[in-house]
Amino acid sequence: MANKTAPKVDQPAEHFERPKDVVKDERLSEQDKKNALDTWEQDARQLLTASNEGMPGPAEGVQGANTHRLDEVVKAKEKMGETPNPKPSH
Repeated sequence: MANKTAPKVDQPAEHFERPKDVVKDERLSEQDKKNALDTWEQDARQLLTASNEGMPGPAEGVQGANTHRLDEVVKAKEKMGETPNPKPSH
C-alpha cells in the first residue's frame, strides 16, 4: 500500500498554503512534519540563492504568495521545537 502522506512530505508547497499548515496537519506524523518542513526549507533556500544570483523563477515576485517563505518555514520549525538547517558556506 502506498504512503498517502508522501506527496505532502516530498512537495509540501504543492499541498499546503503556508508552512504553518504543515504543523497543523493531524494526518502527518511528527517525523513527516519535520521532513516536510526540511524539504520546504531546502526549496526556499535554493530559490533565494537562485534569486540572489539573478535567476528568478518564472512567477517569482508576481504576488506576495509567490515568495520563498523561508521566514515562515523557520517559524513553523521553531513552533515544533526544531531549528533551521542553514546551508553550509562554500
